Amino acid sequence: MYAVEVIGLSHFYPDGTQALKDVNLTVQEGTKIAILGPNGSGKSTLFYHLNGLFLPQNGKVIIKGEEITKKNIDWVRRCVGLVFQDSDDQLFAPTVYDDIAFGPRNLGLPEHEVEKRVKNALEMFGIKEYEKRNPDNLSGGEKKKAAVAGVLVMEPNVLVFDEPTAGLDPSSTVDIIEIMDELNTEGKSIIISTHDVDMASTWADEIYLLKKGEVYSSGKPEEIFGNMKALRQTKLTFPTIIKTHREFEAHNIYEKREHLPFSILDLVDNINAKADENGGSIWVAAIPGMKQGGVGAVEPDKLKKVFDINPDRIGAMGTSAKASVRMLGIHCDFESDIVNSSLSEAVMGKTVIILASGNMADLVIEKVNQNNEQNNRKIRCEKLHWDL
Repeated sequence: MYAVEVIGLSHFYPDGTQALKDVNLTVQEGTKIAILGPNGSGKSTLFYHLNGLFLPQNGKVIIKGEEITKKNIDWVRRCVGLVFQDSDDQLFAPTVYDDIAFGPRNLGLPEHEVEKRVKNALEMFGIKEYEKRNPDNLSGGEKKKAAVAGVLVMEPNVLVFDEPTAGLDPSSTVDIIEIMDELNTEGKSIIISTHDVDMASTWADEIYLLKKGEVYSSGKPEEIFGNMKALRQTKLTFPTIIKTHREFEAHNIYEKREHLPFSILDLVDNINAKADENGGSIWVAAIPGMKQGGVGAVEPDKLKKVFDINPDRIGAMGTSAKASVRMLGIHCDFESDIVNSSLSEAVMGKTVIILASGNMADLVIEKVNQNNEQNNRKIRCEKLHWDL
């Protein structure tokens, strides 16, 4: 059973404009999907159908096996959480706390359960100090976190983000991407629309290209960004790394490679064209994630023992992991592109510790092992076993 299935969906606006034309899309449980396309390609209109803001005029939208109708719209909106591109369209209450609490209260949950969900969300997104502030007085990144928190407290299975990083500074962009990754490792399906091809190419499991309301192409990132015709037809550019790679091939800096690079480390490997016989170590400390109570479940004195191995570099990945290092006053060498940054250090023989929230720890180990296999490396990567 798919988390989301769209079958033959078409939509006309009152002025006769056709926004969607026979759109077909499937989202497997627990996957990350990116929808790319120029302005006016139908991305937002498609998203409004996924949680019932728009009902299909033609075609079907099926959520976890149930077709969306007027009768099950409340259930659909509990299953599918939609985060608007402009947070101001979503935040309306006088305080951040009341905004996040609106959904659970509307469900009729008891106030103690509402308070529990809101407090957890505030802590998770690092905005606890803003709970009594008016959302209008927050920065763009803080507003986005509050908007996501307001959706997440409804405990949806599918999260839909319309341009999640639009207008955000680099730090806030990293935070939002990691929040989406962490939610995905907790089993949630994530669907985003974006113009950011660099982010989509490294983040998504599958990409759909829309053009004038139709699905022009779909596939894995390497299939999409290896298709020059499709990118040109949908007015998209190559990600920076792939663009550089193509220039290197054109100027004979290296011969044509079988696999496209999606990181700087991949690009460097292509240039070096040799295996790393030895490497450093990457140790991963799993910090309790969203489902395990987050940073509140961490005992500071026990957490400090993680650093007894005296690492050369420290990274933090995920909301509770970053909150933990802030709590201890520990400086992180990197808080974005964690796995590739750690691999780059380990290739040079360094010892790295990554604090990773919840199931993100297993994701780190999986990615490092894949890189070892692809590049014949021997970088040691293990989870630190420590008693919380």
